[in-house]
Amino acid sequence: MADPVLERDLQEMGDLEAELELGVESARAKLTWMICHTAEKLTKWQWIIHGDTLDYRKVVVRWLCLQEKWNVAKRFAMCGRGDLGFNEFAGDGVKVVPMGCGCRFCPRCSRRCGRRFLSRVSKHLASREHGSLWHVVLTQRVQRSETLEEARDRFGKAWKRFYPRLRRSGMESALCTYHVTASLDGGWHYHCHLLVEWRVDVDACDIGDRVSDDWHWAKRDSGDSRMEVFSRQVVGAGPAIVEEAAEKQGEFWKESDDPVMAALQYVVRDVLQGVEKWVGKIKNLEDAGSFAEALGGSKLHRLYGAWRRQLPKVEAAAAADETGAVGDADRPNRVGKDAKAWTLIGTMDRVLWDAKQGVEAAFLCVRRLQLLYSNKGVVSKRLRLSVKSFAR
Repeated sequence: MADPVLERDLQEMGDLEAELELGVESARAKLTWMICHTAEKLTKWQWIIHGDTLDYRKVVVRWLCLQEKWNVAKRFAMCGRGDLGFNEFAGDGVKVVPMGCGCRFCPRCSRRCGRRFLSRVSKHLASREHGSLWHVVLTQRVQRSETLEEARDRFGKAWKRFYPRLRRSGMESALCTYHVTASLDGGWHYHCHLLVEWRVDVDACDIGDRVSDDWHWAKRDSGDSRMEVFSRQVVGAGPAIVEEAAEKQGEFWKESDDPVMAALQYVVRDVLQGVEKWVGKIKNLEDAGSFAEALGGSKLHRLYGAWRRQLPKVEAAAAADETGAVGDADRPNRVGKDAKAWTLIGTMDRVLWDAKQGVEAAFLCVRRLQLLYSNKGVVSKRLRLSVKSFAR
C-alpha cells in the first residue's frame, strides 16, 4: 500500500492546471500523468472503503483526464485519503469525518447516496404502522449492440407502463434502485431493485404472480421471453418500527436487533450497495466513459408513493437530489457542533500506520471503530481483516 499524497504533489497539480489555463500545452501530459499516478497509489484506508476496484478507478481517472475534468479526476483518485479519525476525549466513542469525492460512479460515495434514501424510508416506517415489505427485481434482456443510454431508455419505457399497474395492485410506497453491470459479451445489464410497501389490505398470496404478469406486459414489444420476476417478502405488516438511537459513521453501522430494521439493513448491503460490485468487468476507456457519464447525470434511487412525502424534521437528512457530495448531513456529530470533546488522531491512513506500529491512540481508534460499528457489510469485513493483520 502506498503512502498518502504529499501536499507538494497537490500544489504541483494546481500549478500545472494554472499553466494549462494560460495556454501552456506542455503541462497537459504531465498533469495527466500525475493524476493517473496518484490513482495507482492505493492506500490501505482506500482499500477498506473502496474494495478491489483499483483497475476501475485507474481507467475512470484516465477517462476524466482525457475529458479535461481535472478537479473531478483528482477528487475521484484521492477519495478517502483525507478522512480524519477521532477518539472521544473522555469516553469510548470514535468517529470518522469523511472527505469523499461526491461522484455517483464512485464505489464509496455511491453507497452514501443510497443510505440517505434508506434513512428517509426508515423515518416513515417509524412514524406509522406499515404494510408488508417486499424485495422485487425487474430485469430486461441484454442487447449486445446497445449503449448504456439505450438500455436505460428501453427500461424506462417499460417502467412507465408498469408503474400504474403497480399502484393499482396495492402499492403504498416504493424505493426504486437501479443497478448497472457490463456484460462480457457486450451490452449492459440494466435492471431495477424495488423495496415495495403494500397496503395493509392487500392479499400477499398472489403478489409475485401479479408483478410478473404486469412486468411482462410492460415489456411486450421488447422481444424479451417471459421470465418470472424475482419477488419475496422481507417482513410482514406490523406496527411502527423503533428507530435506532445508535450513532452511525457513514460506512460503519451496527446490526440491529429489531427484525424490521435488520431487514432494511439487508437492503443496505445487497440493494443500496453502490457501484463496487458492478465495476469489475469495466476494463477499457469506452466502457468506463459510458458508465461514468451515464451515472454522473442520472438518479440511481427514486421514491414513490407515501415515502415521497416529507416528514417533519427530515428535510436535511433526506437529500432528494442525490448529489452524493459530503455535507453536514453526512457528518454526524461534526467537530465543534456537538457536546462531546474529540481528539484528532490523524488521517485514517496515518491512523492505520500508527496502529500497526503499536501507537495506543491509533490502535484504540481502529479497534473502537471495528467493535462499535460491526456489521456484515463488505467495508466492515475489510476493516476487520486489516485490524487482524496487525493485532497479532
